[in-house]
Amino acid sequence: MKTNIKYIAVIATTGVVLASCLKTEMVDRKNKDDFFKTETDAQTGLNGIYSYFYPNSYLKWNFHVIEAGSTDCLYTTGGEGQYVTGNTHDSRTAMATNAWANYYNAINVANNVIKYVPQIDFSPATRTVQERILAEAHFLRGLFYYELVRAYGGIDGVPLHLEPVETLEEAYLGDSPVEEVYQAIIDDLKYAALHRDGDPDHTKLPLAKELVAEAGRVTNGAAHAYLADVYNTLGQWELAIKHADTVINSMQYSLMANYADLWDIKKKADAAAEKIFYVTAFADKEAAVADGLGNAMAWLFNVNGFDANGGHISGDATGTGNGVIKVQKWFIRFFCKDIDQLGYSDGARNEDDANLPSKDYRIETTFWRDYSTQNNTTGVFTSRKAYPAGTQNAHIRKYIDPTGANTRTNANDVVKMRLADMYLIKAEAWNELGEYEKACEALDVIRARARKANGTGRIWPKFVNLAQSDNIGRTLTKEQFRWLVFMERGLEFAGEHKRWFDLKRMMWDNNTLMYDYMMNTYIPARIAEGSDWFATNSVMASRKKFWPKPENEIERNKGYVHQNPGF
Repeated sequence: MKTNIKYIAVIATTGVVLASCLKTEMVDRKNKDDFFKTETDAQTGLNGIYSYFYPNSYLKWNFHVIEAGSTDCLYTTGGEGQYVTGNTHDSRTAMATNAWANYYNAINVANNVIKYVPQIDFSPATRTVQERILAEAHFLRGLFYYELVRAYGGIDGVPLHLEPVETLEEAYLGDSPVEEVYQAIIDDLKYAALHRDGDPDHTKLPLAKELVAEAGRVTNGAAHAYLADVYNTLGQWELAIKHADTVINSMQYSLMANYADLWDIKKKADAAAEKIFYVTAFADKEAAVADGLGNAMAWLFNVNGFDANGGHISGDATGTGNGVIKVQKWFIRFFCKDIDQLGYSDGARNEDDANLPSKDYRIETTFWRDYSTQNNTTGVFTSRKAYPAGTQNAHIRKYIDPTGANTRTNANDVVKMRLADMYLIKAEAWNELGEYEKACEALDVIRARARKANGTGRIWPKFVNLAQSDNIGRTLTKEQFRWLVFMERGLEFAGEHKRWFDLKRMMWDNNTLMYDYMMNTYIPARIAEGSDWFATNSVMASRKKFWPKPENEIERNKGYVHQNPGF
């Protein structure tokens, strides 16, 4: 694999990482050796790693589209995203392959920081800063590899670079087995979670409440949270619970009382109480569209229109969303009708406004109901219903920014891990360990928040634990509870880029991967019930469990890097 060494000119301000140049070039030995000399160089190198969250090939645009098009509950229309949704993409589809280069460029910058920052002579007063920079670099390398191996790992794994690429020979590495990549990820996250050298009372990374002025940087809680997530993915349930409890018991995070406030752009600072790791976004109006530190989520996810009162919902020139990413209607109906009687709603009641209190509050706050469109000639607004009218497309409404700078520069943070993850990881792990009551207790923490709604309490969703007076009225089997966790995560994290990974790691039963169950059994049954349950341009296919590795990487590295099945 030919990987370029990338150095990025960055501007660091308090709590903000600003990228001003993203030009990729091979750097010769002399230039590289001239760089890591000062404490400022160390911070600049670290900022360079963070900058890789912002390109179009990743969280500004592409990742949202291709992840949605790879799932069972979202789909995409228009552009290359429709090829992923329709399963016609290949190893030359840029939107499906560009993330590969972004991951490896970020990893290579991290490798440089990890190798050369220890050689910088920090003053005694700033030695803890050096430790923090190295811990952050290890965390970020582990995070990028975690996403990379789950997206592209397939059967053969991915190349594992743990040293900077400094010669042409070093650029060519074959695939490392998935198990080796995961061990490297765990090693990086464990390093990030360590205490300071010779100081057992303080961690290398700050605690969340010490980081108020530096939103979006890595914390000790983030390291433990990702260890919980990785161990959960690997089925190492006791370790998943251990690290989830470390985060919960740290008292550094709390669930927002009102679920909707997590997504209110005016309450970003307050919502940080629940966010464990997130990529901060800024609607910097003076930056070029491609360079701004915002993202396109408000334009991609929202309806092609305005809010119900005609207000703007994104930074598009017209103020509208575009609706590139849509919601499969079977998914909304599952919760509105409480299809499997898991306590999400009174399924006998329709979805009229008067009946909303009989539904899980997360339904109305996650999916668009009422919006408006405007006649370009007359300027007259027309009221629309995205759901449940049936004739309109359904959309996620978490990412609204009426003051965004442009289509690709809105200020909605990309939340990658929050406290709710920890409780649902515990619920899943306790269930797999046969501890049903403990699993119920963990899951019911999330349901208790949902029942608070906007301050006027509801009796939906029902509790799972039969020890609670208002419960679902039955004990679930291990397989039924596993399905509940899968769907609970689906609703709680809708549009938060977790569904595709859940499909590929969770099991329906002891022999059937959840993706295969949805592809071969569940979705075909929904299609048989109604033509609009699953969009006609959507295809679930075995090869969509992984994205294709770039064709040019396969050609350059014949016999070293192997293509994923089906491409």
